[in-house]
Parts: sequence; structure tokens; C-alpha cells
Amino acid sequence: MKDKTKLLFTLSLLWAFLILAIGAWWSYLLLKGGQTAQMIKWEGGTFFLLLILISGTLLFLYLKDMRKNKALQAFFSSMTHELKTPLASIRLQADAIDSYIKSLDHKVLKTLSNRMIEDTQNLEVQMDKILQLSRIEQGGELNPTVVNLERFLNYSIKKMGPDLEINFNLDKISHQVMADEFALELIFRNLLENTKRHSKTNKVDITTRKSPQGVELSYNDFGIFKGDQKKLGQLFYKYESTSGSGIGLYLAKRLMKKMGGDLEFIFHPNLSFKLVFKIPEAE
Repeated sequence: MKDKTKLLFTLSLLWAFLILAIGAWWSYLLLKGGQTAQMIKWEGGTFFLLLILISGTLLFLYLKDMRKNKALQAFFSSMTHELKTPLASIRLQADAIDSYIKSLDHKVLKTLSNRMIEDTQNLEVQMDKILQLSRIEQGGELNPTVVNLERFLNYSIKKMGPDLEINFNLDKISHQVMADEFALELIFRNLLENTKRHSKTNKVDITTRKSPQGVELSYNDFGIFKGDQKKLGQLFYKYESTSGSGIGLYLAKRLMKKMGGDLEFIFHPNLSFKLVFKIPEAE
């Protein structure tokens, strides 16, 4: 949203400059006088007035649309904040029920309680994504700090994907990167969520290596993507998938950019993801 606003502002300046240039040229011809001046006086004046009216109308509609977008973003932001509190309460109650059911050793109730906890966790992730997306689209900034990538992967990733076979091949040279830990956790939650939904192998290979750009992390779940490669990572693009919101990869790419890094999509021989992290200045 912020990039589009800058582009529209630049185009508006160019349009205003063009109108002023045309107006200055016609003013020059009018000052010269003669038969040409009379023609320009009526035809040119009418055309110039029409340009101003069109520009004013476009500006009015643009400002109206901006106010509407800001109102919608504020609504989603407040809504997600309001929903997170009862959602956390439901999660705690579900955990308590699950602990009680385990003591009863009832298979059906245990299955239902596990499903309730899993659905609650998925809902929490979706709420976090919507909240973070709303914040980023309104121009919010992250707070990158020095993060030990190896420690984060060993503890956080295994905790987020206990039912996946995760293999690490980590470069021993450097794992100190600049990242916002909450944003980093949300990015990997998105990737692991996509793996569970779209990959048939239930296996993830994560490798790291140092490069001139920083530290590169490759995330490969051996998934196959048959959609439009240029649209992958665009907002709300899901490619024939009935599950998901279509904001995960878009948000992950935006968060990596906000942290001074990048997220790239590799399509051969299968779909994998390359995250590029910035190295701390001290190194």
C-alpha cells in the first residue's frame, strides 16, 4: 500500500507538471498575440479548464478511497486485537480439557480435544497474520535485533512442526543475523503450514550458508507448484486451493523486506524458498 501510494503521488506530480507546462506554453502564445492567440484563448482555455476539472475529480476520488482503505485497515486491526483475547482464553481452556481427558484415557474425546487445540492454533496463526498484515500495510516498522539463527531453528522450528520430519544442514561459519523474532516465527509458521497442506512428503530440508548478500537459508519441502510462478507471493493468490487465506507468502516476503532481507522462490526441480538475512554490522 505504501509503495502504491508513492507511485500514485509521483504520477500525480508528473500530471500536474504536464498541465502547468501546457498552461505556460499557451500563455506564451497568448502574449504573442495575433490570430493564433484568439484560437488558443477559447479552445485552449476550455481544454485547460477540462484538464483541471478531471484532475480535481481524480484527486477527490483518490482521497476518498484512501480514507476508506485506512478505515478498513483500522477496523481489521481493532477486530483482530479484540478477538485475540477470547481466542487465548479458548486455547487455555482447551489445554485444560485435554489434560483432563488424558487422565480418563478416552480415545474419542482425546481425538476431539486434539482437533480443537489444532484448530485453535490455526486460528491464532491466521489472526496473527491478519494483524501483522494490517500493521505492515499501514506503514508499521519491525525491530530487527541480533538473532542466533541456529538456536532459533533448533528450538522454535521443531516446536512449530512436531509432526514433520525436519532435517538441518547448517553452515558452521555464521548464524548471527538481523531479524525480528516475532516476524521470523510468523514466517516459518507460514512455511510449515504450507508444507502440511500442500506437500505430500511430510519432510523438510533446511540448509544455511554464508553468501555476499548475508546468510542464505533454503527451505525445501519437495512440494510441486503448477500455478502461475509470477503470481506466487501476491496478495490473496491461492491457485485453485480452497484452504488458506492467500496472504501467507505475501506477508512473509514483506516481513523479510522490512528486516532488510529478502524471500525468493525457487521452482526447479521443485518449489523451495530462499530467505536472505542481513548480517549484523559488528561482523
